[in-house]
Amino acid sequence: MKSNPIEPSEFATRDIYVATILKLSGIPILRVENHSGRGIFVFKGSKRVQEVVTQYFNSELMFEPRGLFETWKSLKAMAFSTVGDVR
Repeated sequence: MKSNPIEPSEFATRDIYVATILKLSGIPILRVENHSGRGIFVFKGSKRVQEVVTQYFNSELMFEPRGLFETWKSLKAMAFSTVGDVR
């Protein structure tokens, strides 16, 4: 019998594009962390996270452009405020 691997409780990425599609896919963002001046986006871990990331890298996702850009802008602002950058 094959056992299922344990899913991590969190998924972290510094890639703002991956973070954007995860957020648009309904994956809850838990926090943004500051690691040496770089924002790290931390999402709730699930099997769905890996599915979405795979679909992203295989160019299998489609999103409404306005929602995509607004989410990207919001995450960028979150990252800058976390690392103390006031651009």
